[in-house]
Amino acid sequence: MHLNHSVAAFLTLLSATLPREMFANIRAGNRHGKSEQPQLSGEGGQQMHETGPGTLKNISMSLTPGASGKCPAVWPGSPLHVAKLSARRALAPRDAFSRTRRDASICYDGYSLLEGRTLRVAAEEWVPHIAVKEDRSGNISISGPMANLLHALSTALRFSYTLVRPRDGAWGIPTEAGDWNGMIGMVKRNEADLALGPFGLTYSRSRVVDFSSPILIDYYRILTKRPRSEPDPKGFLTPFRWHVWIGLVLSVGAIGAVLFGVRKAAHSFFGGEQMNPSKNASLPQHLWAVYGALISQPYTWMSRSWSGRVVVGMWWLTALIIARSYSSALTSMLAVRTVPVKYNYLRQVIGDPDIHLIFEKATALVEHMSTVQEGVYKDLANTIQQDRAHFLASSKLYNAAYTDVRNRQYALLVEDTTCRKVFSDDFTKYGRCDFYIGKERYWPLIFCLIGRKGTPIMQAINSKIERLVSHDLYFKWLEDELPNATACLKASTKITVNEAYDLTGLWGVFVLFLGGLIVAALILMTEVCVAVVAD
Repeated sequence: MHLNHSVAAFLTLLSATLPREMFANIRAGNRHGKSEQPQLSGEGGQQMHETGPGTLKNISMSLTPGASGKCPAVWPGSPLHVAKLSARRALAPRDAFSRTRRDASICYDGYSLLEGRTLRVAAEEWVPHIAVKEDRSGNISISGPMANLLHALSTALRFSYTLVRPRDGAWGIPTEAGDWNGMIGMVKRNEADLALGPFGLTYSRSRVVDFSSPILIDYYRILTKRPRSEPDPKGFLTPFRWHVWIGLVLSVGAIGAVLFGVRKAAHSFFGGEQMNPSKNASLPQHLWAVYGALISQPYTWMSRSWSGRVVVGMWWLTALIIARSYSSALTSMLAVRTVPVKYNYLRQVIGDPDIHLIFEKATALVEHMSTVQEGVYKDLANTIQQDRAHFLASSKLYNAAYTDVRNRQYALLVEDTTCRKVFSDDFTKYGRCDFYIGKERYWPLIFCLIGRKGTPIMQAINSKIERLVSHDLYFKWLEDELPNATACLKASTKITVNEAYDLTGLWGVFVLFLGGLIVAALILMTEVCVAVVAD
C-alpha cells in the first residue's frame, strides 16, 4: 500500500512538472514495458526533431539521457530517486519533492534541451542596450548589455548561436498583408529562434511570439535641444506683464483727471487754488505732471488745497513703488537670464506646429498610434497627417539626436534609457549639456526577449534571466554604458551674464525711441496745421 502511494505521488509530481504530452508518453511507455527514453512532442502532435545542423526548428530530447552524460540517469532528489526512497520509507519528504521539481526543470529546460545546439538569434542596434556591427563579409558582432545577457545565457545553458539582422531594421508591427515585419516577423516565420530586442510586451505581440521574463521597465520621454539664453530686445518690457502696462497708462490718465478735477473744484468752491490757464491749469498739464512722477521728474508746482495734496502724495508713493520695482526687476533680468523650457509635456510638443517629431519605426507605440481613436495618442498620431512625424530605424535614432535634434526644431520621442545615453555621451565628449529631457513620462513598457511561439526553450531562458535580473546584473551592465547620465539631469535653467550688451539685446529700446520721435513729428505737423488754419 505504501508503495502504491509512493508511485501515485511520483506520477502526480511528474504530471505537475512536465508537459502533458511528455507525461502521457512516459505513462504509455511504462504501460507497454518500453525502456526507450520519452520524447517531447511538438505542436499538432508532431514529433519534434532536429532538421539540420545549426537549426532548432524541432527538438528531440530525453528526460534522463544517462549515457549521453548530459544529465544523470537518476538525479539525487529526482522523481525516480524520491520514488525509490519512498518505496523503502513508505513516505516521500515534502522538501525532497520541491528540490526534485527544481532539478528536473534544470535538466529538462537547460542542458539536455539546449546543450550543443545552435540558435539563430535576431539582433538590431539600439544603444545603449545593444550595438551591432557588420563587416563587408556579412559577419555580425554585437556588444552592450544585451550582448552580455546573450553570452551569459549561452554559457549557462551550453548552446551556441549565430546572429541575423532584420532587413528592414525594425522591431516589428503588423503589416497590411496580415504578417509582421521586423524581428518579430522573423521569429514568427521561423527565420530566427530568438530575438534580443529588448521588446516591449503588448497583447498583440504576445499572440505571435513568446516573451521571456521581464528584463526592465522603461518609459518614453521627450528629448529636445536645451534652449540657449539669448539677449531679448524686448526685455525692457518683461518686468511687467501686458495688463500691468495697460493699468499704468490708465492710471496716469485717471490720476491726472482726478487731480485736475480736485483743483478745479477747490478753485470754484473755496478759491484756494489759482487756476492760471497759462501755467498749470489745463488737463494735459496735469497728465504730464502725473506721468513725470513715474519717471522721477520734479514737480514744478504745489497744490494749495489739502485735497489736491493728498491726491498728489498718494500718487507719488505709488509711482515710487512702481518705479523701484521695475528698475530692480529689469536689473536682475539683464544680469541673470532664464533659459526658457517649452517642451516638458506631450501636449506641448503636439500643440507646437513648428516642431517636428522623430519616432522609432515599427514599435509598440507606433502600432498603438495606428489604431487609437481618441485621446492624447490620437492627437500624436495626427502629426503624421501634418507632415511633422518622422520614423527612423533604431540604429539611426542616436545619430538623429546629434544632427536633427541638436541643430533644428526636432524632438526625439524615445525611451528614457536612450535619452540618458545621449546625455551621457554628449557630456563625455563635449563637457556641456546641449539636450533637455521633458518632465513627463508616458507609455510604460515591460521589456523582454522573444522566442518562437510554443517552443520549450523559453522556460530554460526564463530561469536564467530571472537570476540575472534579481542580482541587478543587467542594470550594472547598463550603468557601464551611461557613465555621465546624471551630469545634465539637473542642469540650471538660469545663467549669470558677465558680458557687455550690444545692439543685439538693446535695439528694442532704440526702436521705442525712434517711435517716440515719429509720434512727436506727427504731433508737431498737426500743431502747425492747426495754427495755419487758425491764422
